[in-house]
Amino acid sequence: MEKHIIYIGIGTNLEDGDIVLQWAKRQLINSFGGKQRYSTPQRTEPVDFPYSQMFTNQVALIETTVSPTLIRSLLKDLERLFGRTPEDKAKGFVKIDLDLLCLDGQVLKEKDWKRADVVAARAELV
Repeated sequence: MEKHIIYIGIGTNLEDGDIVLQWAKRQLINSFGGKQRYSTPQRTEPVDFPYSQMFTNQVALIETTVSPTLIRSLLKDLERLFGRTPEDKAKGFVKIDLDLLCLDGQVLKEKDWKRADVVAARAELV
């Protein structure tokens, strides 16, 4: 089985952000297996988001044998499982956001990859 190295950005703007991130971590462990490391959660201002509610963010570094196509699908499934809807986001509520930032060295979300909190989180994981 081919191994893939992925970075996932995890975020929420719910008040109990640390609990949401703990839920996400359990789900990612169950879904992807393999070696996993997680950065320290950080409180951040919203970026490119019209609402002012603070976010709690974290980055996961995961080594997995899950295929790239399935990785994306699993992340969307986990967001839906937690109850994320487009209607909530339109109202300013991001229950959970799971973004595939990098896959096998290929940066997929350049803007997010370069954000100060993500750069700091990545440095913590190396």
